Amino acid sequence: MAGEVIPLGSRLRQRREELGLTQAQAARQLDVARTAYRLWEMEAAKPAPDRWRAIARWLGISMTAMLRAEELIDEQEADAAERSVPLAGMGAMGWDAGGDAFGGDDFSQERAMIADQARMGNISDAEAARFGVVLSLVQGAASDRGASLWYPGQFRKRFPNDTLAPALARAALATTLIGVPADAFETAALLLSELVTNTVRHSGSEWVDVAITLGAAVLRVAVADQATQTIRPRAPDVDGGWGLALVAELATRWGVERHRTGKTVWVELDLARAGAGR
Repeated sequence: MAGEVIPLGSRLRQRREELGLTQAQAARQLDVARTAYRLWEMEAAKPAPDRWRAIARWLGISMTAMLRAEELIDEQEADAAERSVPLAGMGAMGWDAGGDAFGGDDFSQERAMIADQARMGNISDAEAARFGVVLSLVQGAASDRGASLWYPGQFRKRFPNDTLAPALARAALATTLIGVPADAFETAALLLSELVTNTVRHSGSEWVDVAITLGAAVLRVAVADQATQTIRPRAPDVDGGWGLALVAELATRWGVERHRTGKTVWVELDLARAGAGR
């Protein structure tokens, strides 16, 4: 397994292009949100450990190669694992698939597989111990990475009030929220899209102001325009009304501030210190 390590994002992009898929289609095959998949390709977020085996299968690589791509094991550890697996009478992919017979998460399944193969004499006690050490290192690295912090930051920009505004706002959000768990990013992107789209469709404003403030524990998004009319949630129906209903459902807090030149609608999301989302 010597040679250059290919990052996971590059592997995903290469595989998707080989299959002739869009990012949305690749996300559906992996049963994840499109935004999460896009962040994986960009190396702006990492998949949670419970997704590693499914991703490895989709890529057509072993879990060992997957862990090397994630830089969670080094070349020596990967080579030792690849040499030991055939002693169990199966290839690396077969070893990974064999873990499915056991319950629990991926780490529990791998430990059970190691113990089972050692019990049957397919691998030695020394090899089982080496596998166990590597697995503990990987689990610890995954846990440490999951607790990593994002950097606080701010973005503010006034956009022309046209059909490009929602996409421009989402691009700004993606840049500002690098490191934030993918599920929180997806929620924030949906809320921001709804607020900016409402301004584009209903405000009659010449512009839309977007302000994003990422703190250590709270994300605040505010959208301002020149409209002065009262807004309030209404029951959604075939004609619309879903925007503020989604805001009320998904935001931790939200509100409307009125000022001399118009109004500002803001939302806040409390951010959990969790690993990058699914």
